[in-house]
Amino acid sequence: MTQIELILYPAILILLNFYGAKLTKRGEVAPEYLCPDESRQIQAVAAVAVILHHVTQQVTGYGMNPIGPVGLFNYTGFLCTALFFFFSGYGLLTSLLTKENYLDSFLTKRLPTVLLPFFLVNLLTVLAEHFFYGMHSSAAEILSDIFGITLINSNGWFFVEITVIYLMFYLLFRLIRKKDLALFLMCCAVIALIVYSFHRGHDPEGNKSGWFRGEWWYNSTISFIFGLLYARFRRRVEAFFQKRHTLLLCAAAALSVLSFWSSINVLKRYGYYLPYDYGKQAALRTLLSQTAACLFFVLFILLLHMRVTIGNKPLRYVSRIERDLLLIHGYFVNRVFAGIVMPIFLRYALVLAASFLCTAILSPLIQRAVDQMIAFLNRKKRSYRTIESEIAEKKQKKRRRLLAAVILTAGAVYLFYVFLIPASQYILAEKEYREECVAILAAETGDEVLWGRFETDRIKPGKERLSWIVLKRETDGSVLLLCKKGIAGSSYNQKHEPVTWKESDLRALLNSEKYRSMFSRYEKKCVVADDPAGDFITLLTAEEAQELFDSDEARQLALTKAAEDSGTNSNKLSKHHNWDMKGYRSSWWWLKGDLRSSAVTAPIVTVDGTIEENLKEVNRPDGAIRPLIRVRI
Repeated sequence: MTQIELILYPAILILLNFYGAKLTKRGEVAPEYLCPDESRQIQAVAAVAVILHHVTQQVTGYGMNPIGPVGLFNYTGFLCTALFFFFSGYGLLTSLLTKENYLDSFLTKRLPTVLLPFFLVNLLTVLAEHFFYGMHSSAAEILSDIFGITLINSNGWFFVEITVIYLMFYLLFRLIRKKDLALFLMCCAVIALIVYSFHRGHDPEGNKSGWFRGEWWYNSTISFIFGLLYARFRRRVEAFFQKRHTLLLCAAAALSVLSFWSSINVLKRYGYYLPYDYGKQAALRTLLSQTAACLFFVLFILLLHMRVTIGNKPLRYVSRIERDLLLIHGYFVNRVFAGIVMPIFLRYALVLAASFLCTAILSPLIQRAVDQMIAFLNRKKRSYRTIESEIAEKKQKKRRRLLAAVILTAGAVYLFYVFLIPASQYILAEKEYREECVAILAAETGDEVLWGRFETDRIKPGKERLSWIVLKRETDGSVLLLCKKGIAGSSYNQKHEPVTWKESDLRALLNSEKYRSMFSRYEKKCVVADDPAGDFITLLTAEEAQELFDSDEARQLALTKAAEDSGTNSNKLSKHHNWDMKGYRSSWWWLKGDLRSSAVTAPIVTVDGTIEENLKEVNRPDGAIRPLIRVRI
């Protein structure tokens, strides 16, 4: 089967979209324009396109293996998600402006619609993993997977983010009476969410998907703001669109194509994964190009549907199950069919068929559970109008107001905790840098100094400051700093094969954006890359570890809480801390191997602080990472 036959799938998508469509007369707006049914059908087309997008990413290796024109679906996921965000923003503000007392039942109606399907599909996924694949997890891991703390279903990210946005919307419009001020602050909050997600970066290698990690969490979120603003200024905007519709439609179509083509080229040239300082710049360029593509694409869809009304029986059916389809299809893409070798055409067909069949069976059950939950949360009690009942009702209203105040305060504290504290760390970076420079200039060998920030305790907001030991001061004024604790765990190399330090995965990891981002823009200028391999962040060699420490005990390493929680090796006992009853835990840690000669083992410092050069194989997991840097003020 040739690749050209894959065009059947986008052809089916186009047919699903436009079969039975109606064209409105020139100068008129389609009567169903932006009504709920029409909006859901547009999102239904986007949901099917998302499935094609995920399958295409799999078969092309994220664009590395061309499969013809259908390969464009590899790059369309963020455009589809932009439609979901737009209609969410538009629907929220339109409902707020047109429905009386809309916020009174907002949480009890909106949240079950989003969260209950998410929880139920997670539960079914956990059960399927257990019974069909024999995967076992602890009770804590199971609960974390079911409630989405860790994303066993990576496609559930949208449901987490939209829930956070719903809560921000409720809090702001509940607390602030002036709707335009609340709208302005809501837009600012969404932008802050984008910025926060952007700086979070990607998931650590090998971990389950985490919250707000990866560009898919933020590269189309700007469309939510577009939806809010469109709802607020709809009359004026549509009047402008109607007068110049043909011209604007052609311009939007051209700009959509050009911006999409540009975003693909920027993604290929820069992307979100480049290392070093250039990584953030490249990611920002990519984000800006995709932001433009999102806005032009949504604008084109809006202008198109001002004249074109879509609707047919298959599309209306898909619109009723699209939420559950988005949640369920990933299991077939990433688990059921992922490891099976088959023709590409057949893979698309099986994923689509299995996803629709499974969703058709489960969606009515999920919807029934959602309806019952909403009915239960919004049930009305019988009222007997007596003096006692009125007094009881007043007391109940007071309790509700008190509870609402507590929830709003907790939400505000949470937003401060999650967003403002990390933001303040970024703003105060220059002040910290000056204080660090003063301390380093005055420090002597063996002293501890602060330099940079890293995630050492996941419970605390933002990144924590890192402590370093001054190992040596050179005549040129530079100082050699060794991290006081092990900050993470990793293998020396992923594959069990002879490898030099220069070729090792651990060296690449240390000089990736994840570790380079430990340092602020001020600190980075002072980190000197003058070791033989040209690394900014490196490890001690066995010779340096022998020379720069007075004893084995001094070489023993404790871990940060985050490193220990992530599974980095940790031992309660050692020959130096066997009976001290202090709960001391030591960890073995990697040293830098030879630059030229490859070996299947790598040097380490053991839990007892002794140096072993041939004890651990390079692919042994969870060896502690203790970074070494040279700083010149």
